[in-house]
Amino acid sequence: MKREDLFKKYYKHKEHDYEIGDTLQYKDDTGREIDIAFVYSGRNRGKSFEISSQAIADAYYDKKQFAYVRRHDATTYEVEQYFEDKKQFILDMTDGKSIGITKVKGKLFFYHIETDDNGDVRKVVDNECGYFFPLSTQAKFKSLQYPEVYNMIYEEVLTDENYLNAEPEKLMNLYSTLRRHKQHFRCWLISNLVSVVNPYSNSWGIHLAKVKAGEIKLSKLYLGTYDENGNEEYLLIGAHYLKDKAELTKEDIKKPRNRIKTGISSNKWDEIKLYPTVSLSYMKRENYPILDTVVFEYDDLMFQGDIVEVPINLIQHYRDEEEPLKEKIPILYIRRKTSEPHKDTRLYTNNVDRFNEYTTRGFAQIYVIDEAIANLYKRGWVFGADNLTMNDFSRIFLQLRGMKIGL
Repeated sequence: MKREDLFKKYYKHKEHDYEIGDTLQYKDDTGREIDIAFVYSGRNRGKSFEISSQAIADAYYDKKQFAYVRRHDATTYEVEQYFEDKKQFILDMTDGKSIGITKVKGKLFFYHIETDDNGDVRKVVDNECGYFFPLSTQAKFKSLQYPEVYNMIYEEVLTDENYLNAEPEKLMNLYSTLRRHKQHFRCWLISNLVSVVNPYSNSWGIHLAKVKAGEIKLSKLYLGTYDENGNEEYLLIGAHYLKDKAELTKEDIKKPRNRIKTGISSNKWDEIKLYPTVSLSYMKRENYPILDTVVFEYDDLMFQGDIVEVPINLIQHYRDEEEPLKEKIPILYIRRKTSEPHKDTRLYTNNVDRFNEYTTRGFAQIYVIDEAIANLYKRGWVFGADNLTMNDFSRIFLQLRGMKIGL
């Protein structure tokens, strides 16, 4: 089937909702196209199918192979499962010659099924279409050449589990190995909405937490080398937060319903755990006394922590409108912060540019207020403005607690 006819057929599918042109239409002020496309959304936009099918078509029609990247190594079965939903696409594309994609010693091949006279079934590889790369072992590929690879796909780039040490640097090393000096090479980073805490935002200056659904943020990552015209070379990164076309209206959102808190069914960042929360509007209305304030900062995320004196029946008063008791208790109340910290505010950070007597790298217990924060955390007397805020705060607090100064 011709490529034009192939995609004309698949773009008629009822679940077709995204095209790579939606991302690639954006260019910088010089007309430069995106080199690294960071595409993320809820799980209902068909982004993985669209991006991978375009790369598969490039490999078949134009002999431009692709690199399929995962954080860790994967079995042949796991690789085949990734391409499982493209079987009919591959059948149509190859006019029935191939049915899927498999991995053989690190290489990716189209394959078909043959049945012998005894009824035994076996896979037979057809044309080579790419390579599989575990990012964790990228160093061993540095000296190799891949002149036929023009697309790089890294799936599940955002995670609520552990990132590799220096992961953005490892990915950039692999990118450099695969691209070399080829023109029109493109890297696709694909992710659902898990925790927004990630090492890429600060390392590459893309700040995913500040991008709204439906927006794309373009940023230049300079390489420290000159091009033939004497200008410093750079990569153009496009962070594209796809808008959910099935998102509820403001009126429906206000309806009191017990909704699932995950990107499975929405275009919001996943809320992995449930935490005690009290709305910011309620806290402002009640005007509880703030005993002290600290700030937690990690990469492009910043949170304000207020030590607030509240009634001991805070939850009952907030949820059930019970009369507040006179007995008081301190809590740590977490809210997002968008403005710069005041210079006399206790600050825990990984930002090396912040420097004064009240700032430490990571969560260090030096002052009395640090002990108070640690005790409130140990007791579980920590409340957030909302559950998503607490999920993000929990992750960066663990990062700040684990920081050590390397001398």
